[in-house]
Amino acid sequence: MSGPIAPLARIYSGGRGGMVAVKLYAALLWRCSAPPYSTEKPARAWATLLDLDDPEGNGARRIKDAMKKLAGEGLIRITENPGFPNTITLRDESGSGRAYQLPSTAYTFAKTNKAKPEVLARDLYFKIPGKLWTNGYIQELSGPATVMLMIFLAEQAGEGERVWFSTEEFPKRYNISHKTRAAGTAELVERGLLKVKAESLASGPYSTTFDTRRRRKVYELTPMARAAGRDLVAEAAPVVSPKGKAGSAAASPPKKLRRLRKKAPAKD
Repeated sequence: MSGPIAPLARIYSGGRGGMVAVKLYAALLWRCSAPPYSTEKPARAWATLLDLDDPEGNGARRIKDAMKKLAGEGLIRITENPGFPNTITLRDESGSGRAYQLPSTAYTFAKTNKAKPEVLARDLYFKIPGKLWTNGYIQELSGPATVMLMIFLAEQAGEGERVWFSTEEFPKRYNISHKTRAAGTAELVERGLLKVKAESLASGPYSTTFDTRRRRKVYELTPMARAAGRDLVAEAAPVVSPKGKAGSAAASPPKKLRRLRKKAPAKD
């Protein structure tokens, strides 16, 4: 049986507006990476950060719509301040409405107290490089490319390990279409963020020239797409994890993003 679809997966499946909400959420996690995990920046500022057209007008309206989507999923709380920008406060990324806490804090606590593996897995996180924001990659990436970037970062924990997927298991694990996977991967390669190569699989110790030779695609993010040294991100859970945590974005570099698990976006 398939597990529950994560809030951000449902948001992304909403099409073009859903992608704005996903990127805005990542930005909020970057910006709100310290207590009280809130911000009061105007909509036009977020529209400018995400490089939306007409940030003073239509761009700002798209940001407000995205805020409503995030609030509807229980990922943020909006407090109105008449005459001033609304206060946006992060909530637990599971969508439960609980108070937000950094995943590193939860993970360290669970590990120190020798929690069960499933509890540790719930609080795993990965790093998203701040240079992806400062160099404009996040702003420019399409929806499929953003989704695949998050998946690759989660699978290799941002450390540069090579990744490969089972053709059968990938859609079950992430709940995205082949079209999204192909388009997103191709864009990441084109932008120099990902390398892909085919690799032969040994048929066994007694294989012969008549045996069918299997091959698989191996993926590796380039240094530009990986966190290194002090170039961290914001803590929390981006596109997918039902239980994961994420970070913040806008005035300071990001810190850490929780590992993607289970259901990612379902539509293109």
